[in-house]
Amino acid sequence: MTSKSCDVYQLALEMSRHGALDVREKEEAEQHSATCAECQRALALSAELDQALGCVSIPAPRHAEVSRALAKDRFWLKYGPWVALGSFVGQGVFLGPLFAPEAPLRLWAIVSAVGVLFAGGLALTLRGLQRRAVEAASVGVDAWMAQRRARIGTELKDLATLLWLFPAMSAVMVGSAFLMRDKGLLGVVTLLFAAAVNLGMTVYLARTRRPRLLRERAELEVAP
Repeated sequence: MTSKSCDVYQLALEMSRHGALDVREKEEAEQHSATCAECQRALALSAELDQALGCVSIPAPRHAEVSRALAKDRFWLKYGPWVALGSFVGQGVFLGPLFAPEAPLRLWAIVSAVGVLFAGGLALTLRGLQRRAVEAASVGVDAWMAQRRARIGTELKDLATLLWLFPAMSAVMVGSAFLMRDKGLLGVVTLLFAAAVNLGMTVYLARTRRPRLLRERAELEVAP
């Protein structure tokens, strides 16, 4: 699910030539190119272009920034769907006895199935984001910066939705806990814990994630 394409390896080798790639990623890209005819042709063309232009490899902070962003995309593509799936499966374990004590396994299976669908959709979404970032970076740093600005704009719109959705979900959970207080302490505690998690996510998104995205967008807009 997380295999890399030749475009990713070629971009990694290009960044390596600018001194903007860590040793592990460089070794991985070199091992791939040693057995890949397409990547070898791309490297040969890059070498010919450098020779024709008299290019000298120099450290490039922007290339390092691109490398870090693409590495983060790979991390979330690798682990994000599994985290989402585990979350749904875990919720099913608690929700089954709480809302369907007569058939807890059935509710757990339903919630887990929804988790599989959600994780699959998330994997496709993350793969698409990674592909567009790689394609833009393959064109050049300026193209990647434009793509990154557009992506941040979309994420900020999504955050605006989550910043009211999470508190609303917390309010519903607290209300449900109040209405179900006579059905046992475990259910009340579970719902209140879930409400607290949602509120914690709201605080994180509002005080950490959103300011970080706004700062990054501002830096990209004034970048040379």
